[in-house]
Amino acid sequence: MANDERPVVLVTGSAGALGSEMCKQFLDDGYDVVVSDLREEAAIEVAKSLDPSGAHVLTVAMDVGSTPSVDSGIEAIIKRFGRLDVLVNNAGNFRQGLTSSYTDEDWRFITNVHLDGAFRCCRAAYPHLVKSPYPSIISIASIAGRIGLPGRLSYSVSKAGLEALTRTLAVEWAPENIRVVAVAPGFTKTANRIFVDGKEVTHEAFAQAVPMKRMGRPEEQAAVVVFLASKKASYINGQTIVVDGGATIDLRV
Repeated sequence: MANDERPVVLVTGSAGALGSEMCKQFLDDGYDVVVSDLREEAAIEVAKSLDPSGAHVLTVAMDVGSTPSVDSGIEAIIKRFGRLDVLVNNAGNFRQGLTSSYTDEDWRFITNVHLDGAFRCCRAAYPHLVKSPYPSIISIASIAGRIGLPGRLSYSVSKAGLEALTRTLAVEWAPENIRVVAVAPGFTKTANRIFVDGKEVTHEAFAQAVPMKRMGRPEEQAAVVVFLASKKASYINGQTIVVDGGATIDLRV
């Protein structure tokens, strides 16, 4: 069992650049960290790199697109640590295509993970968060939910839906001291490729569309998430913090 004084955070989608960076910063901040991803082997590698001893890290293979998988993952967390204090909804996937050629499967492929998956995790975490002295939920939205991005319909709609989920749960669960917030990253430099109007664009070229003339870094996004989970953010509830270098103010693609 973990030390009762160490809060426990679950980060879904932990195997990616942002997810793994959030896990690192939470661990550095004194949390016991649940590294969770559909890609179990990748999650195990992240966990080993963070804490080879495994004393403060747990790996859980979780498919947020499946209710049984989410429920089983939460059960494993409680069995190991006996508590859950922070949930970070970060799991995601991506598929690009124009709306005129979108299929039902294309739509569900994205929404079932980004939006439905976040709902499943919130619902499963709730009975345990209410027992925490400082519970919070942080969902990773996107500026895609605030601006028009052709070819990213279901992704953009899902991210906008995450903001609505955040606001609704923030009001419903505030009486139980559960804060629910979101972070909307702008264009962040990861291994992902960038396409504009069906053509691939380099990170360097795309950065020129951002007022700060650079893309964000995973550690910059992660730092905001860790802050929002902390006591320093104890009166921030129902809000979405945009971390985009000013892109939504003046994006020139």
